[in-house]
Amino acid sequence: MRINHIFPVIIMIILIFAANAVGGSGVRTGTLTFSAPVYEIEDLVAEMQEDGNNVLVTGKIRNLSHHPVKGYVIVYFKNGNDEVVRSAETDVNDKKPFAHGKAGTFETSANVGNTPDINNVVIEFVSR
Repeated sequence: MRINHIFPVIIMIILIFAANAVGGSGVRTGTLTFSAPVYEIEDLVAEMQEDGNNVLVTGKIRNLSHHPVKGYVIVYFKNGNDEVVRSAETDVNDKKPFAHGKAGTFETSANVGNTPDINNVVIEFVSR
């Protein structure tokens, strides 16, 4: 008679643990989402000016998001060790929003005359 009462208890314990294992605490059941950049950099040109001290950087930011964006770019000048040795900021599209699929332009110059070993220019778009 005692055995008849133990089996339902054991079954309940197994069901409780099974339910906890499938969707229990500490288990994330939702979808994980990661955001990727929603823009592309196009027509990037970094050109040393005739004075040998200033670099003119121009380009476009293509809006791949599904809503208008506005923002600015940070131009990083890097050396041979991939270290940032100088940076500059400038607005994109004259501070005006630009729609999905459209491109906003930017242009800036930086004095790099006494900054040796600039090998690379990297652009970061910051949405506001």
